[in-house]
Amino acid sequence: MTPLYREEQLYRELPPFTLLVVVGTIFGWLLVVWAGLLGRPLGRAELPLPVTLAIGLPLGILLPLAYGRLRMTTEVFTDRVVVRNGMSSNLTLPLANVVDVVVRTDDIRGDYNPRNIGAVSNTRVAYVVDAVQGVQLEARDGRLFLIGSRQPEALAAALAAARGQPAAPERG
Repeated sequence: MTPLYREEQLYRELPPFTLLVVVGTIFGWLLVVWAGLLGRPLGRAELPLPVTLAIGLPLGILLPLAYGRLRMTTEVFTDRVVVRNGMSSNLTLPLANVVDVVVRTDDIRGDYNPRNIGAVSNTRVAYVVDAVQGVQLEARDGRLFLIGSRQPEALAAALAAARGQPAAPERG
């Protein structure tokens, strides 16, 4: 089924993630060359070649490859909204369970605890990568979901169209 709305936010646009990947990649290749190929000790530890390669190659190759593919995807279908944050936490919320949709044009980063890793029971969960605005969804059971978006009005319009309702009010 084709989504009514689709948005991707790339993790590589976040400076802390970029810095960690660059440092990890450099360390991985340094480990492979210094300890693996040249056979020099890493401090006081002399690592065998298989251990050096088992640590260095994933850092030097897999880390930048995974980083290049890491993204949060938001999709609105006629019956549900799906958020895949690219790590371990995903949201599939049937639109029948949504009682309120509010466009958030204020800076949403301080209002919620942006939790991108893991899923635990919580009444306020934010799915944000690099957006400062978003759409807040209220479920029937009172839980609030904040979905970060670079185009919150377009996301809200797609949600309203899928729910057969007028455009969401703006709060900011």
